[in-house]
Amino acid sequence: MITVDVTLYGDIAHFAGGSHVASQDVNLTEKATVGDLLQKLGISPDDRGYLFINAVLHDAPGLYASKDAALDDGDHIGIFSTTHMWPYQYRDGIHMSDQLQKAMKKHGSMQNVYGRTDKERR
Repeated sequence: MITVDVTLYGDIAHFAGGSHVASQDVNLTEKATVGDLLQKLGISPDDRGYLFINAVLHDAPGLYASKDAALDDGDHIGIFSTTHMWPYQYRDGIHMSDQLQKAMKKHGSMQNVYGRTDKERR
C-alpha cells in the first residue's frame, strides 16, 4: 500500500469532506495511477481541472494526460475543480509532465478548457 496526500480545490472539495478546500490522506495499492485515485475519490475526469503531482502540472481541464501517471508513496496531489481555476499569472514557465507537454502540443497552448469544438461534436 501507498499513501498520498490529496488537496481538492473548489466544488470538488466535498469529495474530501470540505466545502472550498479539503485535504486528506488516501491509501492506494502499489502502482496506483491518477485514474485509480480519481476513481477512489469518486471524481469524474470531466469535473477535474488542473492537476499537480508534487508541484508539477500533470493535467489541465478537458485533457486526460495524467490518467496513467503512476503515484508513489508520499506524493502530494493537488486537484482543482473546473470552476476553481489555477491563477493565470502563475502559468508561464510552469514545470509540466512529459505527457501533458505532448497533449498540449496536440491541442494547443495553455487554455482554461480543452475539449471538442461544436463542429467536432456533430
